[in-house]
Amino acid sequence: MITSGITEHKPPDGGTAPGTAWVGEARDLAGQWADAEGFPTEVIEDVRLVASELVTNAIAHAAGSAGVLLRLYRCEGGAVVEVWDADANKVPEIGEPDVVHESGRGLFIVNSLTGGMWGWQRLADNKGKATWARIPCTTTRT
Repeated sequence: MITSGITEHKPPDGGTAPGTAWVGEARDLAGQWADAEGFPTEVIEDVRLVASELVTNAIAHAAGSAGVLLRLYRCEGGAVVEVWDADANKVPEIGEPDVVHESGRGLFIVNSLTGGMWGWQRLADNKGKATWARIPCTTTRT
């Protein structure tokens, strides 16, 4: 259940900017949002990292940043990071991390930080997908 409003962020220029340049901005926006929501520091850092990983995957596996949308919202017991992209056919899968390759750890990290509370679904009319992750938190800063 959503317990506070949804904030949405799109890449600059409506998604026509170079994809990887938006990853850092998305990470910063997610951190600013989590901080404004009053989450503890460790949750803010988890929100930043999860947002970064999901946006990176959307850009890398769904033809750049066109159509990528970052949504952030508070839910009962935590925060949700949701990333929409335009590729309904590429199914997010956890890879086997290894020490040789530089990539392939994103969803493994997301899975670890969320205790397995992540998933994906196709958007209406098969026009893309939304990948989401729930970061648990039962406290806020005082």
